[in-house]
Formats: sequence, C-alpha cells, structure tokens
Amino acid sequence: MADNRRRISPSLRRGLRMGLRGPREPASTAGQRRRRSHSGLSDRYTRQVLDLTIRLAEVMLSSGSGTADVVATAQDVAQSYQLTDCVVDITFTTIIVSAQPEPDADPVTLVRAVRNRTTDYTRLTELDDLVRRITTGGVTPEEAHQAMDRLTDRPHPYPRWLATLGWAGFALGVAMLLGGSWITCGLAAATTAVIDRVGRLLNRVRLPFFFLQAAGAAIATAVAVVASRFTGQLPETLIATGIVVLLSGLTLVGAVQDALTGYMVTAAARLGDVIFMTAGIVVGIVMVLQLSALLGNDITVDVAAPAPYHTPDTPLSIFGSVFGAALAGLCLMIACYAPLRFLPASGLASGVAQLLIVIFGLVGFGQVLASGLAAIAVGLAATLLSIRRRAPAIVTVMAGITPLLPGLAVFRAVFAAVESRFNEGLGQMLAATAIALALGSGVVMGEFLSSPLRMGAGWLGRLLRVEGAPGLRRAVGVGVTLRSTRADLKADDPLTVTGSLPLVPVAAASDGRSDGHYGGRPEGQTDGSQTMPEPDIPGSTESGSRDGTDPAA
Repeated sequence: MADNRRRISPSLRRGLRMGLRGPREPASTAGQRRRRSHSGLSDRYTRQVLDLTIRLAEVMLSSGSGTADVVATAQDVAQSYQLTDCVVDITFTTIIVSAQPEPDADPVTLVRAVRNRTTDYTRLTELDDLVRRITTGGVTPEEAHQAMDRLTDRPHPYPRWLATLGWAGFALGVAMLLGGSWITCGLAAATTAVIDRVGRLLNRVRLPFFFLQAAGAAIATAVAVVASRFTGQLPETLIATGIVVLLSGLTLVGAVQDALTGYMVTAAARLGDVIFMTAGIVVGIVMVLQLSALLGNDITVDVAAPAPYHTPDTPLSIFGSVFGAALAGLCLMIACYAPLRFLPASGLASGVAQLLIVIFGLVGFGQVLASGLAAIAVGLAATLLSIRRRAPAIVTVMAGITPLLPGLAVFRAVFAAVESRFNEGLGQMLAATAIALALGSGVVMGEFLSSPLRMGAGWLGRLLRVEGAPGLRRAVGVGVTLRSTRADLKADDPLTVTGSLPLVPVAAASDGRSDGHYGGRPEGQTDGSQTMPEPDIPGSTESGSRDGTDPAA
C-alpha cells in the first residue's frame, strides 16, 4: 500500500501542477510602496504642477463634470509632468491634490475650494484641448499656466441676451415635447425669459440658490394660473415646462455618475443638493397654488394619470415631440455657451433620444425602461462624437437627456400633496425619481459600453478610425501597461495606469518606439520633462494650502 502511494503521488502532484497553471489575479495595491519613475524633482516644480492640476480640476468640477472624470484627468496631467504618485481627493466643494517630490521628502499638498459653479461649455472644450496638448507632450507647466490664465479670464462667448433667448427656446421645445398648444408654448418661452432675467437680478445680491429656485417656480406657476383663468389652457404643461427649465441646472446626472463610479460621498452631496433645490421648486409651486385657492381660483389637474408621460401616437404629435426635443437640446447648448459647431449634434442627440422613447413606448415598454434605453443610446453617441470631434462628451449628454427630465410627474406629485392626496402624489414622485435615475444610469452605461473605443481598440475602433481622447472621459477601470525608456527606470518595472488615454501598450512598445508618455510623441522629439524649467508658481508663495480663490470668479 505504501508503494502504491509512492507510485501515485508524483503523478498526482504533476496533475495538480498542470491544473493550477494559468494566469492569476494580481495582488492588491493596498499597502504597497509606490513605484516611481522620477527622482530629483524640487518642491517648487512639484508645487507648480500641482497648482496647474488643481486649477484644471476646479474648472471641470464647477462645470458639472463627474468626479471620476475630474480625478482621472487631474492624475493624467500630473503624470505627464512625472508626478506619477499624485493623489487627488474631491468632495462636492473641495479639491485636494498631493504628491512627494522625493521618496523621503514631505508631501506637497494644495487645497482649493469650489465656490462658483457656472456652465460654459466653450471653456470646458478649450480645457479639453489643453489637457490633450499637455498629455501628448510639448507644453511646459509655465505655458500651461499661461493658457489657463487666458482660459479662465476670457468672458462668455455669447452675450447674455442670447443666452436668455436660448433658455426661452429651450422652454419652447420642452412645451412642444409635452404636447402643449401654441399658446402654452409661447407663454412658456416668455415666462422662462422672465425667470432668467429675474434670477440674474436676484443673483447679483447673492440670494441663496434655494430662493432663486422658489422664485422661478412661483413665476411659472403664477403665469400658468392666470393663463388658465383667462384662456382656459390647462396649467400643468406650462408649470411642467418651468420645472424642467429649473431642473436643467442641477447635477442629477453627475450624482448618478458619481454613485456608479464609486464616489459615494460626492454622489450623496450632489444628490442632497438636487433634493434641496427641488424642494425650492416645490415651495414656489405650493405657495402660488395655495394663494390662488384662497383667491377663489381653483384649478383642476388629472393627478391620477396612468403614466407620468403620455406617449404620442399620431404622426403629427410624434413629429411635434421629436422636433420639440431637438429644438430644446439645441437651444440649451446656446444657453450653456457651447461652441457653435456642437449645436447640430446636440439637437440631433435630443431628437433621437425622444424618438427612441416614443418607439419604445409604442412597442409597450414602460416610461422608466424607455428612458433608460434612450439614455444608453445618448451616452454611446456622445462618446463617439467626443472622440471624433475631440470634445467633452458631457456637452452632448446634457443636450440629449435634459429635455427628457420628468417635470410633468414632479408637478403632479406636488399638486397631489397640495390637494391632500398623498398616495397619488407619492406614486408620481416615485415615477419621476425612477425616470431621472434611469436617465443618469443609462448615460453611464452608454459611456461604459463605448469605453473600448476611447482606447482605439477592437475591430469597431479600427473600422471607425477613432482614437481615444485624453481628457474629460469616464474612468472605467481600463488598465493599460506601459514600458518607459527612461534610463532611470528598469525595463521590468512597468507603470500601470488606470484610465482611457491612447497609451502605448507593452506589446507595441517592444519595437523601441515607445517613449513612456501619453499619446505617442513623434519620433525624434525629445522628452520635454528632462530639461523643463522650474519657474515660480504664479500667485503662490508657500507649499501649504491655497485659499481657493479663483481670479476669474
């Protein structure tokens, strides 16, 4: 028996070895020493790069970009200047960046507060171009700081009155999407223009945003009540249009994106901001409705409607809703100061999204599922357009889904609460929340499905001849391994970067063409980081924290 065991044991051992062969999961990076591809960087140079990084992150965060995009882009910029161990931490109102110049040196940390939140997609597009030039090499930190100075000091590309017309056109399109009459559409456009001008005046006295939302909702509701009194028009479409206009400036999509990409603290803060500002809309509506009831002007709304949105079923109504969505998406980009070249694509994205919702609704899908599927298509199309046009995807995303926000369901829920029909109102509010979450999560799923195209990988990427855009993209966990040719970096010590930059993989680097930088610098071009100067940081005198004040604010 012992001889049999000795005779079988070697074969069993060989079988076990063969069975256990194969690739293994890499070890977790938690607790490991940070690998470095640089040494000898001074505090002054490190501080300068971090100051540039935090300025870029502030512009992105104030424009509504997702936290994953901001963190990944900031780290890409820092790594382009040899700060491969840069740590970026972001909350809803604070940005912290930190790095060590030397392995045994004290870290250099900068803190910046995000106080102003403005939407200027032209500025965001120019920032995307700057990030691309930085990550592909040839831009020194001093030159990048000068470009940021010009970018942040430049005024909006359009006059304010044109932005007001953009908001009016957005409201006109939303009213058409909701099936409003021409009188309702005209009143919606005029009311939104008044809301925009009043909000601008109140903003000059630093009135909190909650009261700005309440004032805007009160104006929209008051106009709807008066119109219902003298023209017989139902007020719900007009009020719902005002709600969509007021909701368009909130960060609901950003909150969902942060939650799905793992930034739960920032997601909770953004969601709390959305809820609180939506409460301001509710306060404005309730105040006017109750005042109207006290004056004896009761209005009737079908709160117990079978769905939060009625799917058009005639050719004329379908055309009106699709055209209204396209008009709303196009005008929204004018109101948000987007470059003119993005306007056709923005209108097309919104119109196609509404057409998909109509088709899915006629097939028999529910509103939540139809909205989610349409949002997936918007996210996929936005990524493809961002790659082809080398522009941030958030521009097309916001144009595509903002007109689809459930303003009608929100109004019905509020009206039911005023009428003490809480069960009906709760159902409408849950439906509105589900639609909003479907829109946000659908966009993230669409961007995730298109993430291989960002790397220029796969047969579809080769067919479309696309290249991954270096900046303002979703960090979806795509790992790319590089091999640097720097003399001070061992050949067997790869640098692993998580992101979606057009990096040179190890398989392609074996022919000697890789230079260890992002974007594939042309042959013969020297590495600018070897002889990069170290000038003083503009406006910075110490290595501690920044006060967060932006000169452009």
